[in-house]
Amino acid sequence: MPHAPRHPCLHPGCPALLERGESRCPMHKRQHQQAYERTRGTATERGYDADHRKWRAAVLARDPICKACGTERSTFADHIVPLKQGGAKLDLANGQGLCSHCHQVKRGRERHQEQAPPARWPPKRPGWA
Repeated sequence: MPHAPRHPCLHPGCPALLERGESRCPMHKRQHQQAYERTRGTATERGYDADHRKWRAAVLARDPICKACGTERSTFADHIVPLKQGGAKLDLANGQGLCSHCHQVKRGRERHQEQAPPARWPPKRPGWA
């Protein structure tokens, strides 16, 4: 079976050719990560203060097994109703323990819903005026 062709590094002007699944050569990957870390802000600046750490610990202690799949160990304290949608930040009733996989699936679904255009009602159908 033939291999996928190699492609150039995303950094403008970089001649490095990369394998499938890679986006930047090692040097530019490191530079990109450092630039991201400089602009990201600290955990406290992003809202993860002492109260949040206590809330997270309480959620994970209450839900040691993932609430979604029921088989894996919980590693994420997830807001059931996202904060962007008005969910309570430190309310234990708005928290659930999720494993990494289930948290990624939930966040992907939420991001998809955030990016989806608003629903039209009634929906347009072919032949309707």
